[in-house]
Amino acid sequence: MRVWTVARRELKSLFDLPTGYVLLVAFLAINAFLFFRSAYLAQVASLRPMLDVLPWVFLFFVPAVTMRSLAEDIRGGQIEVVLAQPLSELELLLGKYLASVLFLWIALALTVPIPLALALGADMPWSTVLAQYIGAGLLAAGFAGIGTWASSLSRSQITAFILAAVIMFLLILVGLNPLLVGLPPALAAPAARIGVLSHFDSIGRGVLDLRDVVYFLSLAGIFLALAYGALLGRKLAPGGGARRRLQLGVGLLAASLVVVNLLGGYIGGRLDLSPGHAYTLSPATRRVLGHLDDLVTVKLFASSELPTEVALMKRDVDDLLRDVRTAGHDKIRVLERDPSSDAAARRDAESLGIQPVQFNVIGQSELQVKQGYLGLAIQHGSQTDAIPFVEHTDDLEYRLVSSIRNLTRARKPVIAFAGIPAMEQNNSFSEFQQQLAKSYDVRSLGPSDSTRLDSTVAAVVLAGAPDSAPGPLLDRLKQYVDKGGSVLVLAGGMAVSPQEPLATPREVPWNAVLQHFGVAVRRDLAYDLVSNEAIPVPSDFGRVLQVYPFFIRAQSTRRSTVNQDLGDAVLTWASTIDTSKAARGTVTPLLVSSASAGTFTDATSIDPRGNFPQTKLSRRLLGAVVTPKAGRGRAVVVGSTDFATDRFIQSAPENLSLVLNATDWLAQDEDLIAIRSKDRRPVPLVFATAAEREFAKYANIVGLPVLVVLIGLAHLLRRRRRTRDPYRPLVPAEEPA
Repeated sequence: MRVWTVARRELKSLFDLPTGYVLLVAFLAINAFLFFRSAYLAQVASLRPMLDVLPWVFLFFVPAVTMRSLAEDIRGGQIEVVLAQPLSELELLLGKYLASVLFLWIALALTVPIPLALALGADMPWSTVLAQYIGAGLLAAGFAGIGTWASSLSRSQITAFILAAVIMFLLILVGLNPLLVGLPPALAAPAARIGVLSHFDSIGRGVLDLRDVVYFLSLAGIFLALAYGALLGRKLAPGGGARRRLQLGVGLLAASLVVVNLLGGYIGGRLDLSPGHAYTLSPATRRVLGHLDDLVTVKLFASSELPTEVALMKRDVDDLLRDVRTAGHDKIRVLERDPSSDAAARRDAESLGIQPVQFNVIGQSELQVKQGYLGLAIQHGSQTDAIPFVEHTDDLEYRLVSSIRNLTRARKPVIAFAGIPAMEQNNSFSEFQQQLAKSYDVRSLGPSDSTRLDSTVAAVVLAGAPDSAPGPLLDRLKQYVDKGGSVLVLAGGMAVSPQEPLATPREVPWNAVLQHFGVAVRRDLAYDLVSNEAIPVPSDFGRVLQVYPFFIRAQSTRRSTVNQDLGDAVLTWASTIDTSKAARGTVTPLLVSSASAGTFTDATSIDPRGNFPQTKLSRRLLGAVVTPKAGRGRAVVVGSTDFATDRFIQSAPENLSLVLNATDWLAQDEDLIAIRSKDRRPVPLVFATAAEREFAKYANIVGLPVLVVLIGLAHLLRRRRRTRDPYRPLVPAEEPA
């Protein structure tokens, strides 16, 4: 109770003086300005731009809040008077610390209008936002402990400010890649664990990891213990036995908290608040791993000395393997070996197809090249599959589980693939086919091949649109769908020649196949004036980025198994889908444009500087799923010829995820969809009007700080008037008899 009394008094004093309002206004204005400058450039509805700069803003804001907490009382001599009351040093310290934390949390709460403003242009992932604010609150609590300690050491507020800022800067600095790269690998990983950035970035994903929570709480505890020792030491004689015992006790307490901080990296447990629980094993993964009929061994080959960014990524790999082992019960065995220091492990890795990867490391004032391992080998019986090097963990769950699934099932389903550029000896769908081959037996489909289109073929992929298709091939395809076959069609109704640059209408031969489902790809070219991509365009000053309405960032409807966990996709020179002849209730929209989209139906220039009519604009259907009521056969249609070509999926990997999901759904292999469909990309930010966009920005940069100024002025003026009121006794004096 006494702690809360001190905290309330301290917090009230911050708002009874202009200092508190000046700090709030400066924090809100600077934070909002930096955020919107980055967020509008990236066009994403995410708080990550704010979180990226928040440690640097706190570097000055937190010391400014905490510098007066104890230093002012020490300088004025009030601390002796305060401690003469029935109040202990610990209660005083905790009260001062709690007041600083509450003020910082109030400042963070005042930034909530930022995600509320972004909600005008996107469907915000509020669970992730909640996790990010919890992470920001933990960062504030950790830094407040440092500031309170600095304030306990000096009579000068300026000295306390500088000391706190220096310590915070060092904790930020040891987590920066430029510094970590220059350290030996044996020191870089511990330095990254000590620094705040690796822990704060992890929470910024929307995952509350117990290890990160322990880090920030122990950080605050370490410096509060040191501050407590400083307060107690003020009333003890220098060099006395009591002072030495105090120093020993505080040292042991701080050391134990440091050990807890470092060992916290081995504590498991996390709360995944990201959209779709993107960092948690999906139910489909648990089903696959929970029904294994034989032992599967997963070998992790990892060097003990890795570059910092790779070493930090290994933490995610370890988490995933731990979850996989738990989900597989006694049928999953995980072994970790270090080929860098073990010759037998090195030979084992090489025999399994895992080779060392070279890293550039800065050391001894020169650029050094070193080798390291971070690969996985999956073994089942005599069969083996390998992931030679883990470059990122976004799709590692899918790659690992699909490998286990493929090794443990009797045979792969057959997918017939007709890639039009491949027919012309220009295989521009190689990445799509390679990914399909991991789960399916992919067979080429052409006018002269012998691939039989019968019940053994799970689905047919028609990627690209030729000017014409041989009659025998179309007949085979029509017979296939008439018998209940499923097809994926990726084709546009315009022949595009970037060299001209010109797009001309053409017939889509696959419409003869889609006729069975009542849908068709129109002979038009869609453009979107609002939701589009920017491309580099030559100018007098070099190449500049310019919006290109023919490259549409189509919105995912999330209404189908194919796209329920996927975000938007990019369609290049796309055509719209005609569903007028489809049976009622059989078509599910997959990809749609914004409400500011139009179409060209005649030959038109595709120059980015061309004229795009702003009349007859409406939402256009660019991709659809068709499920006949009879339940036989399925179709997925996307009106873009280049949707899954190697050229475009490099810049739009979400396109590859969607077509792979579509293939799985057509082959009725929906377990793989649930694993692959985890979309960790932030939500695109698309405001309906420019006025909404500017309102969201300036309401936070200008409006909110002005509101805080007005509230502060009103409170201070009211308090000033109250101090000028004449004294009035609470009990009227009795008149003399």
